[in-house]
Amino acid sequence: MYNFDLIKNEEIIAIFDDLWISQGNKEKKTTVALTNKRLLFMDYDKFNPQETLRIARGIDYMRTKEVYYKINIADINSLNKEDTYIVYLKDNTSFEFDDDKFFKLLQELVN
Repeated sequence: MYNFDLIKNEEIIAIFDDLWISQGNKEKKTTVALTNKRLLFMDYDKFNPQETLRIARGIDYMRTKEVYYKINIADINSLNKEDTYIVYLKDNTSFEFDDDKFFKLLQELVN
């Protein structure tokens, strides 16, 4: 289950669970929602006090992935295919991933 709000005229294109993302020497498997306006990076909130109770079997609740980072599609400068796919942002940063379908859908939005 995911917990995020869409902005005006925004539509979900696809959601990718367990997508490998790398930036420098940091790597993470995460969930990314691709919309026509943004990339929404999501994961479970490990600081949610209900999670402690769930683990201790004190309560049962529906876990949801929360947005922890956003990138506007307009802030993507270019995409490159090397050993992995690289997204270059306008603020001179970049990140890598390895999913063909995600690359094709993102490329359609950027070009």
